[in-house]
Amino acid sequence: MRLLPPLPDPHRFGGPGWVERSGGVMNLPECARGLAIASQQQVANIWQRLTPRLARVGDVSDLPPVPDSRLVRLAEEAALSQSPELLNHGYRSALFGRALAHIDKVKIDPELLHLCGILHDVGLMEDVAGEDFTLRSAKTARACAHEAGEPAATGEHLHDALIVHTSVGIKPDRDGALGCYTQYGAMVDLTGLRLSHLPRPFVYEVLARHPRGAFKREILRRLELEAKAVKGGRFDFAIQVGFPLAVRAAPFKG
Repeated sequence: MRLLPPLPDPHRFGGPGWVERSGGVMNLPECARGLAIASQQQVANIWQRLTPRLARVGDVSDLPPVPDSRLVRLAEEAALSQSPELLNHGYRSALFGRALAHIDKVKIDPELLHLCGILHDVGLMEDVAGEDFTLRSAKTARACAHEAGEPAATGEHLHDALIVHTSVGIKPDRDGALGCYTQYGAMVDLTGLRLSHLPRPFVYEVLARHPRGAFKREILRRLELEAKAVKGGRFDFAIQVGFPLAVRAAPFKG
């Protein structure tokens, strides 16, 4: 039986209730707070890049494996609807997220975190005017859980995590570890944030198994399409605060 923590408040910023109420559009106080947090993250990223020897590299030698379950197989099949660049990004994000949670000693279901990692960008494969893409990613994950015969609570946790994962400033104690480490894993791959906390051999192995290709070009194109589809949404905000520049400057080829 899967042990799950209580669901976070759905009406918090970035949660399912917030998206339903706002359409995914950020108001001025949310933008102001997001700008401050995004600035802090940019500074932290630059500092980590300039001082890699000061970082505490974690041990991932005993990283818990992802079980070969019906749920995982269904999710991996659903993930194939993505472009090769987004698919590999999903697998890298899943591995990086699981590694960071392990390093931080945060208890989290490795199976569900794997699902969130590989499916978090599924919704980007189409852009729908006025519809936040995370709703489509969350719908896919919840459908996989339902088809696998999982309890409804499993689908609800996946749904919540994938909707909140693009919100700036999320924290495990408020927003749930599942959504946060989905974001943290993706941010390693997108901008290099917390890359210095991961062992180099582990990173090289992940990159070899799931090559980047032309990922930067692909994600920036998808980012722009989503920003146009949801004016004032979280991706539109990300563009306004310079996220594309951070992606281009990430310490990866492609």
